[in-house]
Amino acid sequence: MSKNSIKLVWEPVAGSKAYRLYSDMGTGYGVYLFKVETEEHTLVDTSLRTGSRYQYRVGSVSRTGEKAVARATANTPASLDLQAAGKVEVASAPDGSALAAPEPIPSPVRVTPAPTPLPPDTVILGLLSATDYAHDVDGTLIIVGEVRNDTHLDVGQATVTATFYGTEGRVIGEANGPTILSALRPGVRSPFVITLPRPAGLENYSLRATGRPVDLLTSDAELNVINTRRFEDKTGFYHVAGVIENPGERRVEQARVVVTLYDRGGRVVNVGFAYPRPSSLSPKDRADFDVSFSYYPKVFSHLAIAVED
Repeated sequence: MSKNSIKLVWEPVAGSKAYRLYSDMGTGYGVYLFKVETEEHTLVDTSLRTGSRYQYRVGSVSRTGEKAVARATANTPASLDLQAAGKVEVASAPDGSALAAPEPIPSPVRVTPAPTPLPPDTVILGLLSATDYAHDVDGTLIIVGEVRNDTHLDVGQATVTATFYGTEGRVIGEANGPTILSALRPGVRSPFVITLPRPAGLENYSLRATGRPVDLLTSDAELNVINTRRFEDKTGFYHVAGVIENPGERRVEQARVVVTLYDRGGRVVNVGFAYPRPSSLSPKDRADFDVSFSYYPKVFSHLAIAVED
């Protein structure tokens, strides 16, 4: 393998039409992001960081849905020579549980099957990054992130599904949230926010982003962000403020400005939104906005988009 990649191999599962690979992207936070769907029982993961611990889950897809069948962990060395990690074998038992394997794979955890079966025309969207935090007041779990349409199709009904796991990989719940943009053309990205009471017994969760093919004769009204500025106020809130404009030929009855905060590595830190003043814009009208955040660790950059609700 190349010095910045690692090969994962797992046992084929009878009746499986495809396999889905999830990874925590080396974050160590127990958040598993969907990486790829493949018909093979091997995959090369590239662009790994040095000195990191990567955790993986593999799901088998059949006519009855998706079943988690294996998991593995690989530690990358301090240098970019991954020969120490090399080829990671991810074995599967007949009952679908993970088997013990040589180091660096830890002792296995039985994983009970996972998410709801997908419609046949489902489009899998790319999950670029995600994180979560607890609300300051009531401890509500907030999951934020960003998806991208990596296909050649126009996609609508874009949804992010979080599957929650308790001890020993037992599924304890599921939650769905739409992406901020209602429709995604090829290559377009969109932030998302899922907010819910923290499930009791939550150990970790996985995320999956999907959509349905559509013909986009029209898409969201195109509102321009004219300028932005960011600052921290005296009470400790972080603000991204600025001006938007309606450059189109029709009136926008309800505009909304969504701001995504990123860390130095381009990973999502938080996502927030606010309604501009005024929130209704006639053609060529402009409006001021101010999106504030109470959670904003290590913010390096931001992106503001204006959409029509």
